[in-house]
This record gives sequence, C-alpha cells and structure tokens, in this order.
Amino acid sequence: MRRKDGAKAKDGQLSFLEKDQKEEPVVETEQPTSENGVFIVENGRMEPVSADCFITSTMYRTVDSFSVDCRLVKPEEPGGMVFEGKKPSKKTVPVLIGREGECVILNSWEELETEPSRLSNAIEVLGAMPVKQVFVLKRKP
Repeated sequence: MRRKDGAKAKDGQLSFLEKDQKEEPVVETEQPTSENGVFIVENGRMEPVSADCFITSTMYRTVDSFSVDCRLVKPEEPGGMVFEGKKPSKKTVPVLIGREGECVILNSWEELETEPSRLSNAIEVLGAMPVKQVFVLKRKP
C-alpha cells in the first residue's frame, strides 16, 4: 500500500483518511511568524514578536514542527501517540495549533502523551522553548 506522497506506510498501518483513493485537501491556516521564530500567545492566538519591542511575559521560540496525521494500526501495536523520526527535546513544550488557528500551550510532552485525544482538533504541533527578554549592558572599551 502506498500513500500519495510516495512514502510507504509501515506494515500494519493504514492512513485514516484513505477511502476511495481520494483524499480531501488539508486546510492549513497561515500562522504569523517573526523573523526570529519568537511568538507569544494572546487570547488563544499566536502573535509574532519583533526584536524592537519589550515584553515582560513569557515568549516561545519555535524549535520543532510536527504535522498531525491519524492512522489505523493493528490492536497489538502501541496506541496513543507515535513520533516519526526524532522525538522532541524535553526542554521544549508542545503548542497545539487547531484548525481554526487557535493554539494551546501544554506544560510538557508527557501531558500530551497521557491525553492524545487533544490532537483530534490539531493540524500542527510546535515544539517551543520558553524564553524571556533581557537587556544586556556591554562595557565600552
């Protein structure tokens, strides 16, 4: 069985969206991004942060990005959540981006692994590192 992107599905895994060899197009919402990948979350939405403004609240720098795909597996396969490729760093936190552009920041990847049903409305998951802004005073020579 071959998927449309040319990659083979793993033995025992089926694409959840595979019906009559026609897949509905995935609607991706355009997320605002800054030149340095730093954002804050206000009212459930991601807002880019420019380098020239000062913000006292916690900001997040995007480190990883994952698309969300739902697959069917055999009953003896592990359920829940599976990563393709390298797992995200434990220093990052997951940011779930929903179909309508809303985003939710979780405390840890373990929280997402214990409750994978949160991914049902997500189109993308970002691995973000919490950062804060400081001023650096350099001594002049």
